[in-house]
Amino acid sequence: MVAGFRRTISFPAPTLGPPRSAARSASLPCRFHPLVLQLDDDVADLRALLQEPSEPAPSVADQLGRVLVSLSDLLHHPQAQDPLRRLGRSPLADRLLDDFLRLADAHGTFRDALVSLAALQAEARAALRREDPARLASAARALRRSARDLPRIASAARAVAAKAPKPPPADLPADAAAIAAAVVDAAAAVASASAAVFSAVSCLSVAAATARVEVEPTTPCWMPSPARFAATPSATPRHSTRPRPRIWWVADLMRWMSRAKRRSSQQQQRHHHQGTKPSDPEEELERKAAAFERLDSLGRCIADVESSGDRVFRALVNTRVSLLNILTPPAF
Repeated sequence: MVAGFRRTISFPAPTLGPPRSAARSASLPCRFHPLVLQLDDDVADLRALLQEPSEPAPSVADQLGRVLVSLSDLLHHPQAQDPLRRLGRSPLADRLLDDFLRLADAHGTFRDALVSLAALQAEARAALRREDPARLASAARALRRSARDLPRIASAARAVAAKAPKPPPADLPADAAAIAAAVVDAAAAVASASAAVFSAVSCLSVAAATARVEVEPTTPCWMPSPARFAATPSATPRHSTRPRPRIWWVADLMRWMSRAKRRSSQQQQRHHHQGTKPSDPEEELERKAAAFERLDSLGRCIADVESSGDRVFRALVNTRVSLLNILTPPAF
């Protein structure tokens, strides 16, 4: 089991007043048991976060982890396991096992995608910092290709939440039905939250992949061609009696100015035909700053989600193992 997801199970004294205090007991008679209530509260908090459009993915991932902590606590309590065993190999039991298997598989694929995205984000940021258009374009293309897998993973998680729950067995006691309903509700909430996290990272990846710089590498006017440095005294005409004065920079400067004017004229004509304005240095700096911010936002999100994503993945695997042990009768 995952050590970070185990908590000491305690049964506090009733504090919610007479109507509910009479319903609480250590035998899990209904949904008012503290462990079931804790799971219900965490699921409600997770659903509330999903209703906030501006809520960052790391916050949703953290609350998703809390739901799995509460679910693990419930599944490890003996008096919750006994009622759940009455599900046997019913359609509801098979559905729960299948849902948690699909969610664990989705989070495992997501973890691999995060590793790839982190490397590509670092590569794109380095290219942007060095103003290397070719390297940045290559990193941006790879970033877009890697981000295409995330919507597919999100769709797989969303499909788990969209399925209608299977009905419990007709002869299932009330306590078993209540605990099964709590587990089903938690699975649906985890699936919805997982899809939201995957989609949020996908959106940040697509935005970061639009980073670009408009840099045209040219030879600076003060740099001569390598051939000029390679010239040796023996290369000068034999009839020359003294070295020729080095005035090469004047010719290079004239050629550079001519290329710059020609390039500027071509850009103006292109913008005129396209109906756009010529590139402004200040606007280019603003675009570059915005590109840095998009890449940095993606990097921060990856770091935050990656730290909790590993715990969520292991918790999902352990949750399915716990359910499998509860729902599968031992073979003698």
